[in-house]
Amino acid sequence: MEKTVVFGPMIIFMAIFGLMIFLFVGIILKLVFKAKNEFWQGTVSDKNSNSVEDSDTETTLTYYYIVVKENDGKERKVALSEKLWRQFEVGQKIIKPKGKLWPEKG
Repeated sequence: MEKTVVFGPMIIFMAIFGLMIFLFVGIILKLVFKAKNEFWQGTVSDKNSNSVEDSDTETTLTYYYIVVKENDGKERKVALSEKLWRQFEVGQKIIKPKGKLWPEKG
């Protein structure tokens, strides 16, 4: 009886915690597989970067993204690392092949 009182709540907590971790990993994997299964192509219509200053740590974070006008007329913002961002120029053809996570020059 005493073991149930002591270990019961711990087992329930660990089960709930394990389920939360399992669901989190599952959502991340689903998003990665969804991104890898996408195919689109278009033209880079704009390149932007956005700097945000963190007042707590006094550091500046810079986010890089490009705006792609797809061949079907839709616009899409694609967040990239600085290295990839520098590879693309406005007006350049771009393609995101199925099976790859990042776009390439078209």
